[in-house]
Amino acid sequence: MFEIATAFALVGLILRGVWAWHVGAWRKPLSPESKIRRDYTIIVCLHNEESRVDGLAQALLDQTPPPPEILFIDDGSTDETMNLLKKWEEKSALVNVLGLTKGGKGKKTPLAKAIKAARFPIILCTDADCIPEHKGWASTMVNDIDTTYDLKVGISLPFNGSGLLGRLQMFETTRIAQNYIGMAESGYPYMGVGRNMAFTKSCWEEVGGFEGHLDLASGDDDLFVQDVFEAGMRIGTEARWEGQIHSIWPHTWNGWMRQMRRHLTTGKRYKTLIMSVLIAPVIADIMLYSGCVLLFYSESQKTDVIHTGVWIATCILLTNALVRGLIFRAFLRRIGRPGHEAFWLISEPLMGLIRQVLALQVLIAKPKRWK
Repeated sequence: MFEIATAFALVGLILRGVWAWHVGAWRKPLSPESKIRRDYTIIVCLHNEESRVDGLAQALLDQTPPPPEILFIDDGSTDETMNLLKKWEEKSALVNVLGLTKGGKGKKTPLAKAIKAARFPIILCTDADCIPEHKGWASTMVNDIDTTYDLKVGISLPFNGSGLLGRLQMFETTRIAQNYIGMAESGYPYMGVGRNMAFTKSCWEEVGGFEGHLDLASGDDDLFVQDVFEAGMRIGTEARWEGQIHSIWPHTWNGWMRQMRRHLTTGKRYKTLIMSVLIAPVIADIMLYSGCVLLFYSESQKTDVIHTGVWIATCILLTNALVRGLIFRAFLRRIGRPGHEAFWLISEPLMGLIRQVLALQVLIAKPKRWK
C-alpha cells in the first residue's frame, strides 16, 4: 500500500502543478493599447434597483471619455426604477431607456432586447449593483474589440466585505477569475462574468444570441462564451485594474448560497472538452490528498521511530501548497490585489465542500428566477 499511496500522491502533485502552471493566469504580457476610439453601447439590465440607479448612472457618465451610449433596460420593476431612469434619460443625451412590463425571471430576455436596440456595434455589459473601479474602465474593456477580439472577458470583484463572509467571497471570486482568465489565455475559454464583458453585436448574432439556453435563468455569460469559442471566434481577456468593476455581493450567508446555486445551474450544458479540462484539477486533488491520507494511515500502523511515509506525505503537501500559493500570489499581483491574500487558499477545501453541497441542491431544485 505504501508504494501505491506514494505513486497516487506524486501523480496528483504533478498533475496539479502542471495545471496550475499553464492555467494560473500569472504571466500573460500586456497587449499594446489601441489608439482607435470605438463606438460602443453600455448595457445594464435592472429589476427593482431604485436605490442604485443614481449612483450607477453617474458613475457610467463619469467614464473618460464618456461612453457614446448608455442603454438601461428595466425588467418589469415594481418600484421607482423606471421613473428614475427616465429622469436620467431626460438629463443626458447619452442615456437611453427601454422597459418590459413583466420581468424578474431572467436576464436574457431584457438583455437580448437591449442588444438588438443598441445603436453601436460593440456591446459592453455590466449590472446594476456594479461600480467601475477606474474612470477608464469602459475604454479599457472595449480596447481591441473588433480589431483583435470578438469578445473580451473582464474581472469583477466584490467590494471589500467584513468578517469571514467577506473574506471568503473575495477569495472565491478571485479564484474563479483566475480560472476563467487562465483557461481563456490557455486556449480553452469557458466563461466570463456578465457584469464585465465586451463583445461585438455581430458576434452575438452569429451564435444565435441566447437561443440555445433560453430555458435556463443563467448562462448569458458562461454558455455564451462557450458558444463564441465553438464558433471559432476570437476571445481575449482583460485582467488589469483599470478594466475591473466592483459589485455589491449578498451580506448574508443565505443570500450568497442562493447566488452560488443560481450560477451552478449551467454546468450540465458545458462542452465535453471544457468539462475535461475543468475536471483535471479535481482528479489531481483526489489523487494527491487520498494518497497522502493513505501514507499517513499506513505509517500510523508502524512502530518505527522514522516514519518515511509521513515525511513523504508532508513534503508532497507542502510542495503543493508552495507551488499553488506562489502562482496564486502572482495572479493577485497581476490584477492589483495584495499578494498576502494568497493565504486564503487554505479555505479552498471548505469552499470545495460548499460547492459540492450546492451542486446537489441544484439537481434537486433548480433556481428559476434571476433574483
